[in-house]
Amino acid sequence: MSKGHSHGKAVDWHALTARRVVAGEFGVSVEELMAPTRARAEIAFARQVAMYLAHVVYQMSYNEVAEAFDRERTTVAYACAVVEDARDDAELDARMERLEAQLTRLDRLREGRRIDRCGRLAIILECCPAG
Repeated sequence: MSKGHSHGKAVDWHALTARRVVAGEFGVSVEELMAPTRARAEIAFARQVAMYLAHVVYQMSYNEVAEAFDRERTTVAYACAVVEDARDDAELDARMERLEAQLTRLDRLREGRRIDRCGRLAIILECCPAG
């Protein structure tokens, strides 16, 4: 994906945001979510949730999610199926709804603002050119 393309930047921001929010919610590090090897069950499930949310909330394709999480497309499809099945549990479903709402709010905050190279929001004042 091209880092210079605006769609690519949005995909990068969405994946990063999903990873950070899920890592905080599940009490794991972003590094653990991104580890190339199999992980403990709770880390693996947190990674599956992050991939699912990137796909569902931000409408990233399986291929985009796979690239952003350094996984295979089939792994993303499997993760989405696992999380969707797990949502039969009312407590997990409520947790997922909270995470979806949080990611949606963050995306709305991002609109009208610029993201710097570190993923931080920087307000663009109307009087100043977007740079």
